[in-house]
Amino acid sequence: RSTFKVLFYTKNQSIKNGRVPVMGRITVNGTTASFSCKRDVPLALWDAKGTAPGANPTSTAAEQDLDNIKAQIGKHYQYLSDHDSLLTAKRVYDRYNGFGDEYIR
Repeated sequence: RSTFKVLFYTKNQSIKNGRVPVMGRITVNGTTASFSCKRDVPLALWDAKGTAPGANPTSTAAEQDLDNIKAQIGKHYQYLSDHDSLLTAKRVYDRYNGFGDEYIR
């Protein structure tokens, strides 16, 4: 049995023009890998749950981007859990980024 979680958060110490970068963290069996999502959102739109809720186009686009990232990471996690005995957050992150032998996108 394995634990798996993807969390998004903002790097509030890097506010630029009212926007903050969105960071991600993958946790697998107690190991973590943090990364930049290469996206930024207005700080006013971000909530404590790690989402950018709302009906405006900026919120909707941000939510779709983050959902897509989470789904892609989930695919790579599932592949590794099916085919590999050594499962760590770093291996999932590396596979998501295209490092390693074979990968799917």
